[in-house]
Amino acid sequence: MVDCATCGHEWIVGTALPPAIDTRSAPNSVADPTPADPATHALIEAARGAQRQFDGLRRARRIRAAAWTALAALVLSPLAGALACPEQVVAALPASIRFFDWIGRDVNIYGLEIRQVDLEHLIVDGRRVIAVKGEITNVSSSARKIPWLRFGLHAKDNAEVYHWTLDTEVRPLKPGESTSFVTRLASPPEAARNLEIRFARADEIGSNNLP
Repeated sequence: MVDCATCGHEWIVGTALPPAIDTRSAPNSVADPTPADPATHALIEAARGAQRQFDGLRRARRIRAAAWTALAALVLSPLAGALACPEQVVAALPASIRFFDWIGRDVNIYGLEIRQVDLEHLIVDGRRVIAVKGEITNVSSSARKIPWLRFGLHAKDNAEVYHWTLDTEVRPLKPGESTSFVTRLASPPEAARNLEIRFARADEIGSNNLP
């Protein structure tokens, strides 16, 4: 009984022995060593069958591995392309932005960046006023139209307590060009602690509301 150290498969290996030679009755003859008794022959055939079965299983495993590799390549190729060009993917399929948000990938489909943001707290006619200033820069290689800006005030638990939008009314920016913006809000909610600024979606344009 032989046990394969690699796969653990077991099979039987047998060796046929030639019959004894009677030198007394036939001093000049030699017995044929080829024939084997039935039991030994059965052992040899069993070992050969086990080897054929082992080779078949090994080929099947190789075929399955190749099939899974091909399937993985087919599935992952579009995903790799999407990760390489996220802006184009989101521009064609806006809903895909949720996937990139889920994996923590920032996608700038506008080709614009909001920079140099400054927040001031003022008192005007006895009322609290916050003034927000900043710049918008075209970081792409082509002219870009500036979408509306959305400002959101958040409480300590990050829940939004108020938001408003702003149309900068600025012409399209050339590559590398910047423009400034300023907006003010009177009597902001007392719970407001943080400010979020981003470009507004189509269904958010012109909104100034409590959540």
